[in-house]
Amino acid sequence: MTISTASSCATDDWTDLFNLTIHAVYQSVQEVDPWRSYLALMVKYFHIANASIVVRPSTANDPGYMVCVPAGGEAMELAYRSKWYQFDPFIDLPPERVMLVSDLMTDAQWQGSEFFRDYIRHDLPAGAGHVMGVNITTQAGTITRLRLHRFQHLPPFSGEDKQRLAMFVPHIKQAMTLTAHLNCNESQKRIYEEGLERLNIGVIVLDETAQLLQANPTARQMLNSCDGLRLVDRHLAASTAAETRELQRLLASAREHPKLVTAMCLSRPSGRRKLAAVVRSIPLVQESEGRARPAVAIFLRDPDTQAGPAHDIARQLFDFTPAEAHLALELLNGLSLDEAAGKLGILRNTARAHLRAIFSKTGVTRQSELVRVLLNGVLGLSTTEQ
Repeated sequence: MTISTASSCATDDWTDLFNLTIHAVYQSVQEVDPWRSYLALMVKYFHIANASIVVRPSTANDPGYMVCVPAGGEAMELAYRSKWYQFDPFIDLPPERVMLVSDLMTDAQWQGSEFFRDYIRHDLPAGAGHVMGVNITTQAGTITRLRLHRFQHLPPFSGEDKQRLAMFVPHIKQAMTLTAHLNCNESQKRIYEEGLERLNIGVIVLDETAQLLQANPTARQMLNSCDGLRLVDRHLAASTAAETRELQRLLASAREHPKLVTAMCLSRPSGRRKLAAVVRSIPLVQESEGRARPAVAIFLRDPDTQAGPAHDIARQLFDFTPAEAHLALELLNGLSLDEAAGKLGILRNTARAHLRAIFSKTGVTRQSELVRVLLNGVLGLSTTEQ
């Protein structure tokens, strides 16, 4: 009876560890250092010397992404990503099929291979020699390579070990699919945010209670300056009580009418020209819960913001010389020809000669047309990092 109880407790412990490890697979999707905590549990679950996962395979031009556990596997990671990925005998395994070294070659062939002698024996923890691996491929084409290494003085991996590892495969595959989806969304988000930043547009996102959820760097600068718009206990306030009330009315209207887009100007204590604010609702995700859901977006534009130093873009788009590009950008920023010449330290006749060349290269005859062409040619985009 005592033996039976002990066996039952051991089984319960293994079940708990298995469930904890499965949970760690999905937890890895949102960790700052993905897969490391999961591999640590795999080391414990399989009683092994080392576990590694290659999420993005290495190539001659890309070192890829690899994680090794236990800590101190940095040398192994570096060695694999810089050289040994080319000699890995597990590279071409059938997808989702757990394999042992003995499934691929004889023990003599394995121990006589350069990969075993110079990588496994040298860079892995001393004595590691038994290897079990699986390659997992998602529909998006993501390839994940999981490798488990056991000390050579211990029994080699068994058929039961292969079955146990196979139980993790569908979970790893699902986690990789989720990761690819999240990474794609994050990449698209960053592209859109960068585009708005380069247009010098401030973006503020509020929740259903009109409290601040997010603001991009341009909007943060505007809020921190308190020149037209500021934060009061996570709520937006304008410079005057009347404008604050009007802003609150627009926010409430946006929440009540999803397709409505409204706008207003915000006066500035500094005396600079008013900020332009466009307010629109954000469609709520019905499947989500909680009050902190994005509900309203505010787009802010400062009319006094000048174009960034897009000299290289100007030269590439219109074949401007450096001097012509400098003059074109000053005109784009609202200066007259004389003012631009003075700022650039050139004679008026020189500026007029540059302007004639600029007109010829852009196909316009008036300065107002030039500004329109330059703006439409994305010269309004900033080329500096925020």
